[in-house]
Amino acid sequence: MPADYLLSVDLGTSHTVAVLVWPDGRTRPLLFDGSPVMPSAVFLDPGGTIHTGRDAERLALTAPERFEPNPKQRIADGTMLLGDREIPVAAALAAILSRVARTAVESVGHLPNTVLTCPAAWSEQRRATLHDAAAKAGYRPVKILTEPVAAAHYYTSRLSHPMRPGQALAVFDFGGGTLDIAVLERRADGSFGVLADGGLPDLGGLDFDAVLVAHIGETVKQRDPDIWKRLENPSGASEMRNRRELWEEVRAAKEMLSRSSVAPVTVPDMAQSLHLTRGELDQLSRPLLSRAVGETQRVLGLTGRRPDQLAGLFLVGGSSRMPMVSKVLHEGLGIAPTVLEQPELPVSEGAALALAGPAPVTPPAQVPSPPVPSPTAPLSSPPMRSGSLPPVTPGTDETITLRRNEPPKRKPKIPPKWIAIAAAVVVLAIALPIGWFWLTNPYKQKPFDEELAPVGEATAFGGEVNDGVYQVRTWDDRALFAYTTASGDASGEELHLRAVDTGSGDPLWDADTVVEGAGWDGNFYVSEDLVAFSQEVGTGEYRFYFLDWKTGEIRNTIDSTDPTAARSGDHLVIAPLGGNAFTVYDGDGETVSSWDLGNADEGVTVSNWDLVGTPEDLEHPSERLNGNGRVWAVTSDNVVHVYDVESGEVVAEKEVETVDDMYYGWDDLLYVAVDKETGYDLNVYDIEEGLSRVDEQNIESDTPAPDQVKACGEKLVCVREPVADATEVYTWRVYNPDKKKIVHVFDEVEYRYVNPLGDRLMVEEYEGDDARTQIYDKGFDPVGNDLGEQDFEAVDGGSALAWPASSGFSTTTGNVIGLGRDGTRSSLRIDLEVYACDASETRLACLTPEGMQVFSFRDA
Repeated sequence: MPADYLLSVDLGTSHTVAVLVWPDGRTRPLLFDGSPVMPSAVFLDPGGTIHTGRDAERLALTAPERFEPNPKQRIADGTMLLGDREIPVAAALAAILSRVARTAVESVGHLPNTVLTCPAAWSEQRRATLHDAAAKAGYRPVKILTEPVAAAHYYTSRLSHPMRPGQALAVFDFGGGTLDIAVLERRADGSFGVLADGGLPDLGGLDFDAVLVAHIGETVKQRDPDIWKRLENPSGASEMRNRRELWEEVRAAKEMLSRSSVAPVTVPDMAQSLHLTRGELDQLSRPLLSRAVGETQRVLGLTGRRPDQLAGLFLVGGSSRMPMVSKVLHEGLGIAPTVLEQPELPVSEGAALALAGPAPVTPPAQVPSPPVPSPTAPLSSPPMRSGSLPPVTPGTDETITLRRNEPPKRKPKIPPKWIAIAAAVVVLAIALPIGWFWLTNPYKQKPFDEELAPVGEATAFGGEVNDGVYQVRTWDDRALFAYTTASGDASGEELHLRAVDTGSGDPLWDADTVVEGAGWDGNFYVSEDLVAFSQEVGTGEYRFYFLDWKTGEIRNTIDSTDPTAARSGDHLVIAPLGGNAFTVYDGDGETVSSWDLGNADEGVTVSNWDLVGTPEDLEHPSERLNGNGRVWAVTSDNVVHVYDVESGEVVAEKEVETVDDMYYGWDDLLYVAVDKETGYDLNVYDIEEGLSRVDEQNIESDTPAPDQVKACGEKLVCVREPVADATEVYTWRVYNPDKKKIVHVFDEVEYRYVNPLGDRLMVEEYEGDDARTQIYDKGFDPVGNDLGEQDFEAVDGGSALAWPASSGFSTTTGNVIGLGRDGTRSSLRIDLEVYACDASETRLACLTPEGMQVFSFRDA
């Protein structure tokens, strides 16, 4: 078997490209369905066969739950659910690599030695998954080269741009779904080393298509809301085709605008065509591309080099083809980028060049390929030996009889028009699921403004603040401010409350609502139709006030013997510990439901209670949705009770552990941490199944018993164990109920807090005496190159904000910093002086020395 053929595969997030290096040094891309670019998509049929590429996308229309357009993005999860079956991510990647292997064998008669590419930031664990996938697909042990290093070899070899040792090249890899940036240095031996890397995992070419579709949608919605409703939420095959046509029209218009100033857009079911202009495209694209420029500047800044000190800026990835990308990068960095007509190919070909050594410069030639059905890879496929084909799934009409070393037979050429049609279908099929995901992705990272900007004028205090109560609560487009001032009554102080419109900065009420009294409990509850707070009016006596958002008038008051309360949607649940009565109130302070637990006459009372949380809380953390409408309670007889908040009806009741254990409700599961002599048990109960136990984790640990259980992801729960003889230092164990195991332990350094940021984690780690925040992805790999100072609070599913901490007595001065899920930091304000603040998804509301002030950190 010839030893001088080489296969290079770039298995990308959205597309897969493979290049063959011939013995004479020529490089040729493999063709898949007439195109050198194959969608990296998989579909699992009911028989257990994984279909790939365009076939997977077509089958996805029949059963979208069996489809995954980007299996590479799931590599940190280990497994993924396709339909009713959970499969290893390695199996999905193996199916794609099997398809590549078949096509390579068709071309040269055997499977050559292979090099695969991967992102520079990938951990050894992720690279091991790629090795495993290649082995499953029948490859001999493969070599893995990082994508920016491969691109750098293409830049110096194929494009004949020599680089001296010590010179640096920036590689801007802009794909359909992600942006990866790396700066590499040429070494004395001719190799490349990565000086710094970064990127934006939520920014790709399809984001531009999605923005344009949304822009067109606004016009369609105004002219004919019914048409847009059908396009936005198609219910049948015909409406699905219409939606695909719209995306194709928008994509074609986007490409046309690179050549002309106006492009028509035909909207299905609309008699008159709409138009997109180059000005509209530029306006919509710039906010996205400004993020790309900012991230490029950040990564370059990590190297200590200026843009003019680079040997070049090389653009790769299919989305780099957009003329605006080069233009904005040139404007922002001051250097002219290098981009090719087919920017998808350099990574794959560059990896081949890196391993094959110098080769003559020859233009890529098309490899003939017959229009045969797409190969498939069953889950149980045995490994493919070199020189043979992977097993063919029974029932297909594929028959291949190539023998080892037998030259490929000449195949009829495919007419160019069919290649063009196939390529268009591929692009459209990819754009639909990924672009639609862009519009609905709850964890998408939104950009921050360049600086924190005041919204309107500060609303003056209604008296001289007295360092008593400082509270701010935001909800959507409103903020509630609360502060105390001195008064002439016996208590010596009074509470002032004021609501402000965060869009304009104008007060919603004509004057402060004032409540006199002492002993403030300091608990405030706000939602769409609820403004409530509690006040201690006497020893063991509390009063809850319900206000009107529009006027500030007191709607109602409720007296209680305990300040224990929790908000569930627009309802307030009040239940005294050590008592028996639960009462639920609406925004008017009127009773919605009530129930009694235990038996007061027999001394059976409520020992602990809380709401059952829901993953929706992670999408809008600043709104504090607080639960899915259920409350759990443990009575002193060790019985757990779960009730529906609105109806007051019992959902489940059962004795599971004791009142001394730690309870937590999340996503219809109840977690109980049971202390033992040498550790603890984490027991999991299914609320929907009558609190039946579904898992038990036996934790052997030398640390003290856990003191907190909390959600840290949609399907993740974190258990906090204090570290002996240390203050605010903890070990955190991360449990996944789907996998029924502890999937990670944060114990390598000193950790403080672990908080969810959408589907990622914000982890506070100690660096010396300072606590800093580091982002971790779903594979528990750190994201970004540096740690961010200050405590951050999630404001949406993709970003967090840090502001000066409230001292409780006087003003505090500090910085306001934005943090993205990709680890990027945005400095918004230096030395802001405040009493207290709270943030929504777009606004920061603060009590400042000047009064009640709203600031904007991004567009509403």
